[in-house]
Amino acid sequence: MYCHFKPFLLCCAAAALTLTPAALVAQEAPAPANTLLRVPPALEGNRAPFEVAFTPDGSRALVTEFDEGTLAVIDTVSGKVLQHLSTGGKEPTGVAVTPDGARALVTNSFSGSFAVIALASGKVSVLPLLGAPYDVVVSPDGTTAYVSVSQLDHVAVIDLAELKVTTRIPTGRRPRALDLTPDGKTLVSANLQQGSVTFIDTAARTATAQGPTPAVNLRGVVVYPDGRLAYCVGQRAQNERPTETAVGIWSNQSFHVRPNGGRNGAENIWLDFIGKDVSDPDSVVFDPARQRVFITCMGGHSVNVLPLRGGDPKVVRGVGACPKGLAFTPDGREVWVANHLGNSVAVIDPTSLEVKRRIDLGPASWRDPNLLGRYLFSTATLTRGEQFSCNSCHPDGATDGIAWKFVHVPDAFGKEVNRNVRSLRGGVRESPPYRWTGHEKDLDEFVQHEVVGLLQSPKLEAAQATAIVDYLHSLRLTPNPYRNPDQSLTEAAVRGKGLFTGKAGCAECHTGPLFGGQRKAWIGTTPPGVDLDVPHLAGVYDTDPYLHDGRATSLPEIFEKDPQKLHGNTGVLTPEELKDLLQFVREL
Repeated sequence: MYCHFKPFLLCCAAAALTLTPAALVAQEAPAPANTLLRVPPALEGNRAPFEVAFTPDGSRALVTEFDEGTLAVIDTVSGKVLQHLSTGGKEPTGVAVTPDGARALVTNSFSGSFAVIALASGKVSVLPLLGAPYDVVVSPDGTTAYVSVSQLDHVAVIDLAELKVTTRIPTGRRPRALDLTPDGKTLVSANLQQGSVTFIDTAARTATAQGPTPAVNLRGVVVYPDGRLAYCVGQRAQNERPTETAVGIWSNQSFHVRPNGGRNGAENIWLDFIGKDVSDPDSVVFDPARQRVFITCMGGHSVNVLPLRGGDPKVVRGVGACPKGLAFTPDGREVWVANHLGNSVAVIDPTSLEVKRRIDLGPASWRDPNLLGRYLFSTATLTRGEQFSCNSCHPDGATDGIAWKFVHVPDAFGKEVNRNVRSLRGGVRESPPYRWTGHEKDLDEFVQHEVVGLLQSPKLEAAQATAIVDYLHSLRLTPNPYRNPDQSLTEAAVRGKGLFTGKAGCAECHTGPLFGGQRKAWIGTTPPGVDLDVPHLAGVYDTDPYLHDGRATSLPEIFEKDPQKLHGNTGVLTPEELKDLLQFVREL
């Protein structure tokens, strides 16, 4: 049944659904015995489809290809891939089509740019937009694009005629998925790390409200036509208690959210209770009648289908490896799903919920040597209970912004001290030892301990553990959005660099190629004798919160919440010098 979260109890919604046993039965044959590769990835070549959009007449599907920096153009009738158009950047994610069907709008998340692609000629115009732009929607009149800029916590408003940013609208932390009402008046942004939905008045170009949830990892959102209610998907961290068991560490949930509503929203739906293979819900769309929602579950390799007004939930299992984006065709007769690590698009009949056909995106220009590790990192089949994946705590290799009490690590922290999740991006293999206490000296050992202890899964084969380690090492930092456009340090950061290596004394601990990870130190935030591994600072601007227990929500707070002033010599700096120092750290 649908259940709503309340502190200390679960209570059934007044309009709860009564589930029959059939409601929890897959639409396809039961899955085989649990194996890590139950839904195999495209190891021989993967273009990494990410998001799906259609031309207004429904004749063409457009699919961003994350690994190729291209946009696949597909004939929707024949399923033939007609073209692979360059997006002019790296790791394209979001895609939208102008109302006249002439142009595709694409966000290049890694390289930091926004692309306008003429579909007839393939000509691409690129606007630099650093800060990991993620999703894009377009106004009904086709004049304006709205882009979520994930690292900088705002939505960029782009004039498409002049191809320039006219306004930046602040959101919650790490905005990603966007949706726009049909009249173009209300824009909503799902904020991945903060776990809220921002409601934006597009005429006033300002955020008017937040819709809070008790979750993080909000990866998908849709808004009702009147703009007064949104539906989003995310994961609730059960971090108020120690991680005794893998079952229940994370809860996969969906929410009806009102502007400035209560923390638990208008409705809090526990997908783990009513669905199947629901780990890491990613994207969500309404059916044309707004009777059901379709949700891709990346970690569960499924599409779950939930009724909005009574009826049994359904699931399409084994849709493809790590499905992400999905969209209905304009006529509402098909749902297209991008299988991110499966190099294919699954086409689902929304009535029978059967996969009618699979469209292979064709050969990749290169074979990702880390695809197996990437898949293992993203699949819930690696976890006892299959409720979460490595990607839950480390979305895209970064951080969920949550602090946990671990029981599987036999170090001085035990299960009493919170451990703030650290990012894995930027060359983690170069900064041993691992964990805040430096408990493991070897990354392979760390991975195995997490799989056996936290995920409570059998020990990996050596090749599988190595595959994950190699994948982690491949995770790069995006261009720094705080630096000059040519990626040189700003004047303030140059001054801060001198303080970092001199007066402030930071370089005494933060050494090495990543500015940390080379030694342990005690700064008074842990009990005496419990030294901390000095975290590396490369990319630190994008890894909040800070300190071992996440007590500092911003870089300045690190020093405001330094009880004994043992964190370098920052106490002797003037406010202006501290500002310059933090600017240098922000640009690392």
